[in-house]
Amino acid sequence: MSSIALFLVSFIAFFVLGMPIAAAMIISSFMYALNSGMGLAIMGTKMFTGLNNFALVAIPLFILTAEVMNRTSVADRIFKFCRDMVGYIPGGMGHVNITTSIIFAGMSGSAVADAGHLAYQAMVDEGFDREFSASTTVASSTIGPIIPPSIPAVVYAMVANVSVGRLLFGGILPGLIMGLILMAYVYLYSLRHNGPRLKWQGWRYYLVHLLYSLFSCILPLLTPAILLGGIYLGVVTTTEAAALAVLYALVLGVLVYRTMKIKDFIESLKSVFITSGSVLLVIPAAKCFSFVMTAENLQVKLYALLTSFAGDSKFLVALCVTVLFLILGCLSDPNVNIMVFVPMILPLLNAAGFDPVHAGICIIVIAMIGNITPPVGVVLMTTCSIEHLSMEQVCKKLWPFLFVLMVEVIILWAFPWLVTGIPNMLMR
Repeated sequence: MSSIALFLVSFIAFFVLGMPIAAAMIISSFMYALNSGMGLAIMGTKMFTGLNNFALVAIPLFILTAEVMNRTSVADRIFKFCRDMVGYIPGGMGHVNITTSIIFAGMSGSAVADAGHLAYQAMVDEGFDREFSASTTVASSTIGPIIPPSIPAVVYAMVANVSVGRLLFGGILPGLIMGLILMAYVYLYSLRHNGPRLKWQGWRYYLVHLLYSLFSCILPLLTPAILLGGIYLGVVTTTEAAALAVLYALVLGVLVYRTMKIKDFIESLKSVFITSGSVLLVIPAAKCFSFVMTAENLQVKLYALLTSFAGDSKFLVALCVTVLFLILGCLSDPNVNIMVFVPMILPLLNAAGFDPVHAGICIIVIAMIGNITPPVGVVLMTTCSIEHLSMEQVCKKLWPFLFVLMVEVIILWAFPWLVTGIPNMLMR
């Protein structure tokens, strides 16, 4: 059997058997190296160079910020603020679910890290059916990796050699638009199905409670402002800003709210090791996988195939990239897809005239939509497992959300200034 055949067959076999994607990529790459006679030393070098990037230190720091925040009273404070702000709109707790995800997106940087169970349970308690509540939670979790801080943005910036800061600022408007589109669908769904909402008790009651809940959570809400403000002013790099966010979260938990104990911090570190370990293991694995594909000219062949179909047409290039990353997102982790396939399609995007920051945010959005789509859909599977629901039940209510999220993708491809406007204005 040829080396490339062994590589592809072994990877597919391991993947089908349920082996973790990173392990399947590493083992199949090692088998290729041994069979081709190049030895394992070169694979070790590729794995090391994959992680030898200072920007990657931001990933565990982003996760640690979210963990520290989640182990204080911040989650309850933010949830109460969102409840007092949008709970009276038709769709009530559905809007609270989405706005909570938007705010937590500024603290976590990942979809799985967002605190969705609290919002899910509140929707069920208010009268929404469990399937719609779960699908809303799953769909809103895609906002996390779009609004800064963003783990996929750090990975894309490393692969595409673009500014992490520009990518983080570029995700602000797309993330907010995504939230508004999801809220619009929840609003229409609630009108049609007479969805529950909080009883309106007058403007005076509304403003008093909103201001009180805003005051109680104003300090945690400043976290993304501190992170992005430091980057904009040039005081800190992206990685240093992530460390500053961790320090700020610890000050809130230990000194201000006094709910963070040493035991809680140790538990936070354990969670960070587990979560960031799974993310960072994917990067050297994808580096080995990508090296094999380059050695066998598979990247060149894919580029030639896409070029023969799309040429330099912006519409066709955007369509090819969208379909490619949607299919990949249904099968594997978004960070893997970015690491392996972005180097292949980046020349195609450049030839068509796409800004790499604009293309990067579009790719991340598409990858996150794939991340909630069967059959793999990590966030979908996690939510169904936690809430004890079957994937089939949730998917019936999830398809409309996927449709409105695809509307967002079309809008982003069509109007690049939605992505590049803020970075161009702030980081000339």
